[in-house]
Amino acid sequence: MLVFALAVFTLVALMGVAMALNLFTGGVHSKQYAMTHGGFALLGSALVIWEAIGGDERLYINIGLAVVIIALGVLMSYRRGKGRPVKALAALHGLLAVGCYGILAYFAFVR
Repeated sequence: MLVFALAVFTLVALMGVAMALNLFTGGVHSKQYAMTHGGFALLGSALVIWEAIGGDERLYINIGLAVVIIALGVLMSYRRGKGRPVKALAALHGLLAVGCYGILAYFAFVR
């Protein structure tokens, strides 16, 4: 299950990199694209939560990080809708997501 969650988060990461490149080069991505990114992130999070409920307590760190990452994503979406800068939030969101992804990859392949 963790490998499937990791596959979902790989897609989420690729979408996130595309959005970050757009943001930092002055481009624009659609709201639907961002919502799809968030939807897949929630799917991956649900898979990790399901595995944690099944007894894998190592994943609690990922769940805690995911709460912060999701909150930053929601805040970015809100601020962007208001026309306010979000580059610093995007950088923090991405850095935390990379860390969370790395931890999940470790847990997925090292028992």
